[in-house]
Amino acid sequence: MEITESQTSARPAEPGIAVDEALPPRRSSVRRYASGVGPFLAVVVQFGLIVLVVGHWQLENLSLSRLMDLAFVGFIIHHLLPLRFRLPFFAMLSLVAVVFGLHETGVKTFVAGLTGRVPLADFPLGNFLYRLIPGLSVVGIGLALIGICHLPIRFGARVATVAMAGAGLTVLRANSRWFPDVTEMWVILGSMFMFRLMIYLYDLKHYTAPFSLSRAISYFFLLPNVCFPLFPVVDYKTFCSTYYNEDWSRVYQSGLRWMFRGVIQLLLYRIVYQYAPLDVSKLSSALDVAGCMLGMYLLYLRISGTFHLIVGLLHMFGFNLPETHHLYYLATSFTDVWRRINIYWKDFVMKLFFYPMHFKLRRMGTLWALSLATLVTFLATWLLHSWQWFWIRGEPLFNWKDFSFWMILGVLVLVTAIYETTRGRRRTLRPSRVTLRQRLILGLQAAGIFSLMCILWAYWSCQTWAEFQALIDAASRPTVREVMIVLSALLLICICGMLWGWSSRETSEGRSTPATLGPFHFWRSAVTVTVGSICLLALPSVATWAIPDFKNVVARLHGDVLNERDIAQQRRGYYEELDVGGMDNWRSNNAEEPEGWSKGRKVFYRQRSDFLLTDINPSVSTFLGGPIESNSLGMRDREYDIIKPPNTYRIVLLGASHDQGSGVKVDETYENVVEDRLNHELPDSHYSRYEILNMSVGQSGLFQRLLRLEQQGLQFKPDAVILSVAALDKQFLFRHLSRALSSGIEPPPDYREILERISRKAGVHPKMPDVMIERRLQPYVGELNEWAFRRFAQQCKQRGIHPLVIYRPAPVDFKGVEQAERSEVIRLARAAGLEVIDLSPAFDSVTNRNTLIIAKWDGHTSALGHRLLADKLYEALVPILFSSPSKQQISPLQKP
Repeated sequence: MEITESQTSARPAEPGIAVDEALPPRRSSVRRYASGVGPFLAVVVQFGLIVLVVGHWQLENLSLSRLMDLAFVGFIIHHLLPLRFRLPFFAMLSLVAVVFGLHETGVKTFVAGLTGRVPLADFPLGNFLYRLIPGLSVVGIGLALIGICHLPIRFGARVATVAMAGAGLTVLRANSRWFPDVTEMWVILGSMFMFRLMIYLYDLKHYTAPFSLSRAISYFFLLPNVCFPLFPVVDYKTFCSTYYNEDWSRVYQSGLRWMFRGVIQLLLYRIVYQYAPLDVSKLSSALDVAGCMLGMYLLYLRISGTFHLIVGLLHMFGFNLPETHHLYYLATSFTDVWRRINIYWKDFVMKLFFYPMHFKLRRMGTLWALSLATLVTFLATWLLHSWQWFWIRGEPLFNWKDFSFWMILGVLVLVTAIYETTRGRRRTLRPSRVTLRQRLILGLQAAGIFSLMCILWAYWSCQTWAEFQALIDAASRPTVREVMIVLSALLLICICGMLWGWSSRETSEGRSTPATLGPFHFWRSAVTVTVGSICLLALPSVATWAIPDFKNVVARLHGDVLNERDIAQQRRGYYEELDVGGMDNWRSNNAEEPEGWSKGRKVFYRQRSDFLLTDINPSVSTFLGGPIESNSLGMRDREYDIIKPPNTYRIVLLGASHDQGSGVKVDETYENVVEDRLNHELPDSHYSRYEILNMSVGQSGLFQRLLRLEQQGLQFKPDAVILSVAALDKQFLFRHLSRALSSGIEPPPDYREILERISRKAGVHPKMPDVMIERRLQPYVGELNEWAFRRFAQQCKQRGIHPLVIYRPAPVDFKGVEQAERSEVIRLARAAGLEVIDLSPAFDSVTNRNTLIIAKWDGHTSALGHRLLADKLYEALVPILFSSPSKQQISPLQKP
């Protein structure tokens, strides 16, 4: 951390900046006025295209698309207004966005009433006003806090009053359930005031910027904030001083360029999120580990992209704010990372913590002052991130992982800062003449820091210390080929560092830099943004037309869809947990189940001390994604007798939670739909009744299903047994085996030989973390599945039972992942002599796969999905079980 001369000197109060003085005089010439029409129309076209791109790619959430529409119309009105009305108009527009931003229904109903599409007599005024309560509450509380800052009392008393008000609001946030009608407002209220109040009071004390009601409202209720809980910490002084401080065409075009850059980064984030190997338990090589660490670090593109989009949008209303990030992946030291990444945050903590502490400790010596001030700054950063987590998530975040991450980063920054202080950092950010040697050193530094930051970021992103241990374990035996690939990637980073590693942006205070003082090429930038936006709009159609298989890739990138890891485990890293911008209608739980959704899990399931580990409690009724009950036999099914009735064809189904029917009614599960149809159509005259006993248990692996059949299912004397398998079943298998091994549970005698052999080959033992055991078992999934399928076929055929395997597709389409898993599972089942019914085509007719899941936070198959599965299963099941022997050789749905 370097102290410049301007920062060490006392900062005198600056006079108020009149907006009229910051602008060029009004053009009186008609010719000059006409010359401004062209750039303005170009800006309008570009802004409109970016609005279309955001909506077309469904970036972040539906609320953002609506906000962009509002901002586009507001921008045109704002520009055409006289200068003195622009800031008040922006303030009012921001308040409108806050009030109407909570509920889509409120905006649509209001607009429909004004346009006559809904008769005023039918206008649901009471319901409409009720939905405005959260937004009005934010505005009311916010105006009260601003008013406290300007009370005619001593400044210290004002700060104390704000602190008491903040303490009261903190209590209310922690107990938001007390006021359920305004639960949604706390996230945005905290995002708007938790940090900006500190800056506002600081600048109010030192009077570093002008103050007025319109400025205060504009600053606290910033227009884009309604869609983004994670928001750049805008400095109030910079906010005021940069308002139309340059020609409007340059300000607007800079904003458009940054918004376009933000869109690109958000799309790159989606590519990384969907396709990078982010699941630690599935890493099988050092190259996978390198890809995982790289992917975790690149996930920060979402923060960078949203911040570019936010600040670019503010540019369209005259706020010429500086960039929030600057080539942070090419930083050449840890202090350089601190300078380049989230510049607004760095300036915020430096302004409020580092500089005051450093100035007070200067008499202790430069190094002591620098060391203590740096450590205090990073301690404050950790605490403030916990404070931010509290306001967004409703509970504080205090754990060793976050504390250690910020302390490690702080020490690394401190060591680098001391080195630069003692050795002397070059004052010129970029020398006039750079030698090849200097460029090479710079590139090597960029590659080294990038590597270390990937490791440190992976440490922060891993959910547990055991997961990080598994990550390191997977990288412990790299091959020469893997090392060469990683070195090639680092060489690319080195080359990029050599070309673009010189920093030209270190502060968010709006001071001029070589980049801003250089020539500005408006039309070149306008053409780039226009052509780029058109390409983004046309890309999906062109790509799917040229490469039909690209359709699935576009579908995965076309919305905020959970990747394979998160839909299976519903877990994210720090910034992912905060779900930046992923709030539809201010809700931060876009992909997280609401409170009480799974409250019945402990009631419905019971733990066992044997190898089965889990089964269902008999005769219970609770809530688990919906009302759920079990029968007296411990099944999620209708009531059946243990003894099979006469003239009854009985089938046992073994599967996991999708087959169990989590989230749907018992009569809506695909097995009961098939059972009802069998009893209605009676396909075989030898039987007057058909029963399908659903013995599926949530999160049960293949060995658990097989053992459940042997210990419980065979007593029901089934005529056929259906074993349901899916692409993600292997994670249940690994979790079951790792839990059994860690708990010291002995497998049944017949299972012992295969499991001991695999354990020896994988090198796993009970003292290992579960995630490491799961990772080491990955290479042996085929061998385990093959053994289980052969034993299933053997056990059934010895008793004259017809064994069947059905492949159940995932409701959310991960075609690239599922295709390979499906082919391998089906191959192994057929190799064991089993008939396979492939239900993959069941969902082919569904264009919107979201209709196949229960909710955004619950990926279980919906009632529609169960009906589609039942139709396909019935079509294949009847010919196999009830036709002549010659027709029972292969299912019509089997795929070669």
